[in-house]
Amino acid sequence: MSKWPPRCDSCNRRIRKNHHEVVLRDLETGQTIGRYHARPDCQSPAVTTYIVPGVAIRATVHHPERCGGDLESCDGGVPEWAA
Repeated sequence: MSKWPPRCDSCNRRIRKNHHEVVLRDLETGQTIGRYHARPDCQSPAVTTYIVPGVAIRATVHHPERCGGDLESCDGGVPEWAA
């Protein structure tokens, strides 16, 4: 495991612990197929390439600690489709 934060598959910048992150996984195998910043400019072009008929994908939004346990302090990093 790398000591560096993962990179966004769209913009290639690091996804740090204080960033919102979207992780795409194959629903059947659990294999990670993509990691993105939870921002429209990173998600829109890349994530849509995985959405095709017959493919089951799980998208998980990871919030930084500052959002709190019940997301009471979330600063809006949640994608519209995940709300």
